[in-house]
Amino acid sequence: MTRATSALAVLAATTLALTACGGGDTQSTGSASGATAPDQSERCTEDRVGGTITVGEYAMLPTFAPGQGMFGVRGAAESAAVYDRLMRWNPEAEEFEPKLAESLESNDDNTVWTLTLRDGVTFSNGDPLTAEDVAFTIDLHKDPATRSNAMTDAMQVEQTRVVDPLTVEFTLAESWAGFPILLAGAAGEVIPEAAYEATGPEDWARDPIGAGAFTVASYTPDQEVVLEPNPDYYGGPVCPTLRFIRIPGSQGTYEAFQTGELQVGFLRGAKTVTAAQDEGEQGFEVITSAGSIVNLNAGAAGYDGVLTDERARRAFAHALDRDLIDQRLTGGLGQPTAALIAESSRFFDGLEGPQFDVEQARTLVDEVKADRPEWDGSLTLLVADSPENMETGVAIKALLDAAGFDVTIQSAPVAQVVARQFTSDFEAVVGGLSPSDADPASTFASAMTPGGSLNLSGVDDPELTAAVTAFKAAPDLESQKEALDALQEVYNRVVPFAVIANAEEYVVVDGSVRGVAPTLFSTMMFDGAYVKQ
Repeated sequence: MTRATSALAVLAATTLALTACGGGDTQSTGSASGATAPDQSERCTEDRVGGTITVGEYAMLPTFAPGQGMFGVRGAAESAAVYDRLMRWNPEAEEFEPKLAESLESNDDNTVWTLTLRDGVTFSNGDPLTAEDVAFTIDLHKDPATRSNAMTDAMQVEQTRVVDPLTVEFTLAESWAGFPILLAGAAGEVIPEAAYEATGPEDWARDPIGAGAFTVASYTPDQEVVLEPNPDYYGGPVCPTLRFIRIPGSQGTYEAFQTGELQVGFLRGAKTVTAAQDEGEQGFEVITSAGSIVNLNAGAAGYDGVLTDERARRAFAHALDRDLIDQRLTGGLGQPTAALIAESSRFFDGLEGPQFDVEQARTLVDEVKADRPEWDGSLTLLVADSPENMETGVAIKALLDAAGFDVTIQSAPVAQVVARQFTSDFEAVVGGLSPSDADPASTFASAMTPGGSLNLSGVDDPELTAAVTAFKAAPDLESQKEALDALQEVYNRVVPFAVIANAEEYVVVDGSVRGVAPTLFSTMMFDGAYVKQ
């Protein structure tokens, strides 16, 4: 059987929402602080069954519909607990590991990948998990109507062929060494075809069927989700009941963790993360490369203003004193940078982005003004109307004005800013990217090549496209570092967005909880978790 879907250049507003100064929803794994990670050496056994783990979410999973559980910051642990995943990214070992899969192998040029499923895995309704279900799932993610967070990467699969009941062959549009990231994320949460087609989308979104360690006991949107152990889970006994709740703000979440209301809490932002680490709280840390950026319109949606000139974009990047911005926002606790990749990343090879140089910025602005007599330095900066974002906007305006720009700040509610970003209705806008250290090339390809769903700037530079493609195809870490260096150099000329800082996430875990394991994008896996008595 062959399933094929033609590649579509579709912009999906549900793909990484680039909002707020803190950045986007997905992350590069690394530890800048030496934070203590919880014990993962043991997992649930029959004599440990029982107890409840209450988890404080940054944002609740919006729905159990396919493709919504991509990012830990947005409730992915809930989705992964119900569905499980074909593969898991192990950030400590820095490699992908089979989970629902038995194995995943590629051909020599990484254009054809063969997945073998574990034998005997069943969904929570008793139906066997088969290769047909995997093919059906990938097709769901490729369908724009599904509004999957994994759509851009899923579109790289030109053909999905069911070889036998436990074997699937994926043929890709181009060489992609990091292809396993697709199956370790939301697209690896296999949907049972027969059960899904027999259920209405609204009912499924609240009461899904998966192959994971837990089933849904109760679901109150944006308030509480309670998951109970799946007695037929293929991975062995499942110990706790899971209760996910939302407490607004990282500070409130951390306070609830300190008082014992929570046993696990999702924290975001340098101040709260640093406070937890300074107090010795164990947890899983993720450093988000390019977590805070300013998108610069290079010609999207008919824009023909000054930022179509790459000299103006370079001037913008050189005008930013990132250390000064960090002092204003975090008191110096953040990670200001101009580089595409965080220093803590395994891909970082020392190359930096455009550095703060106000004289160079002024020179470039003067050149542009000389060639564009009608331009007086005017520029509009769109920011979300939260206090932190407004403060970011004020700092950026002051720095740009000092370099010869004349910036007007335009603020709007977060939802409007997100919508305007994904329709390219902006000149410059504060946002973020979220490349995973498992495979940052997939996010950069989406953000810097024509037709990419995250290419909000509309940049179309052949040299940049070639550099991203080479990075994506590089087969090993050393060649990937070299390719990333080359990409950074081209980016420094083109500047489709200006990087301001990395972002920080920290999932704190109480000492009574054992066996929690991290995967992509600060997503926690609870199938092996238990409460120590």
